[in-house]
Amino acid sequence: MRVRTLIAASLASLTFFSAKPARAYDMDCAIMLCMAGGFPSSAVCAAAYAEMIRRITPWPSRPPFGICTFAAVPVALGGTGGEGELDISTPDYAWLRKTRVLWWRSRHWDSGRDDQEYWSWSLRSCDHENRNCRYLSRGFSSTSPWPDSFTTENGQVIAPPDSGRWWFFSRAVMVEYGDYEGNVDHSGWQRY
Repeated sequence: MRVRTLIAASLASLTFFSAKPARAYDMDCAIMLCMAGGFPSSAVCAAAYAEMIRRITPWPSRPPFGICTFAAVPVALGGTGGEGELDISTPDYAWLRKTRVLWWRSRHWDSGRDDQEYWSWSLRSCDHENRNCRYLSRGFSSTSPWPDSFTTENGQVIAPPDSGRWWFFSRAVMVEYGDYEGNVDHSGWQRY
């Protein structure tokens, strides 16, 4: 009797622990599918949006989503059990390649000597894997404040985070994404 109970408990724990990876696949797929639809109002897309923001706000930041593909889902979970990844270089995934992670850093200070104020800022844009980054705008020890808006690589005009021009130091991150129709949108700025 003890052996059967032990075997049953072992199988139950294996089933319990093997189900957890499915959630990771499900969330990555939910993020990508909701992003393709422009994050429509629903409980699933609200959770997917929150997870995407949660992934980019800690330091070091993680990519906003992973690869969603049935090729990598284990056979026990209904997938093919393969090692393949989704090839997003095809025209069908042009909307996904528009995903950019935008990083904002700013600093404002008074020199203390000649009552002159200085501003420094940078706005970086990285691909959906948080690699291949480039500066969209930056200024160092400028005597004039940072601009009121910036144009992204996807052609959106966005304002810097609403921190006012007088904060000593500020940093924030946002995700810019495209939907399946080619429209581009962005999340709000998230401070970290």
